[in-house]
Amino acid sequence: MKIVFMGTPEFAVPSLYSLTVSSHKVIAVVTQPDRPRGRSKIPSPSPVKVKAQERGLKILQPVNINDEPVIRQLQDLSPECIVVVAFGQFLSNTILHLPRHRCLNIHASLLPKYRGAAPINWAIMQGETVTGVTAVVMTARMDAGEIIAQEATPLSMSENAGGLEKRLSVMGAELLIDALHLIETGKATYTQQDENGVSFAPKLKKEHGLILWAQGAQKIHNLVRGLTPSPGAYAYLIKNDSKERVRILIQNTQFHDMSKTKSPLTPGMICEITPCGIHVATLDGIICITQLQPEGKRVMDAQEYIRGHRITAGDMFVS
Repeated sequence: MKIVFMGTPEFAVPSLYSLTVSSHKVIAVVTQPDRPRGRSKIPSPSPVKVKAQERGLKILQPVNINDEPVIRQLQDLSPECIVVVAFGQFLSNTILHLPRHRCLNIHASLLPKYRGAAPINWAIMQGETVTGVTAVVMTARMDAGEIIAQEATPLSMSENAGGLEKRLSVMGAELLIDALHLIETGKATYTQQDENGVSFAPKLKKEHGLILWAQGAQKIHNLVRGLTPSPGAYAYLIKNDSKERVRILIQNTQFHDMSKTKSPLTPGMICEITPCGIHVATLDGIICITQLQPEGKRVMDAQEYIRGHRITAGDMFVS
């Protein structure tokens, strides 16, 4: 099958690679324009562009995929299917109906749950114990098309968004090849999504990462997992001997039982410094911060930060 592949981040790379080593022919790769990255702000290619260059594929980088000249290029390519994996632009109806086999999207959730831009993050933040990937026909409504294939996987309470993204990217690549085989052989079934089960995963904003210490320990732990390694959950540290608020990204946490505590603790208060890290009180338990990142600096173990900043019991994390 002749395929145009559209994708941009690292999540899409396994799917592109799987296509290039399959029986299908990738006739072009469409990815976002080079963007300034890192402290140098030098324009850099997307991970998908890098992989496409390695494989010697034709590359298109439109600012707007729906511009008429771009659509004409796609029409001239005459793809039998357009595969979309985390591309980052909305497709017009003209493009959605251009290929004979329509546009196929690999989405990192068990649709109809978590439609939207950040399904991996939101599944973890909401405490899901099962997630997965879905091959879905694209429509004008975001992630609302017919499901061709789906695969679930357990989600542990210690897995963060970075680790889950790597796992689901590989699962998505495998599911993509399976779905294309079903389409090509005429064996695909097209299942309407149950609108009663719809939930959404909107694009993450800075305010989503603010830790509210008056919430339960489980909810805070899930927030940290869901936003690690980026964009990061954060709070502000205020030391007893200073009124300065220092913004800290919290990169890893562990649970600790609060049932043996003789008296209630103030949420956000550092109650103990241990070999594990920094014990912070929540509404119903204690979170141990084991990794953190001061703003503008590198990620470090909690003990390393403690040695350099004289953190003590009674200091406060605030929202």
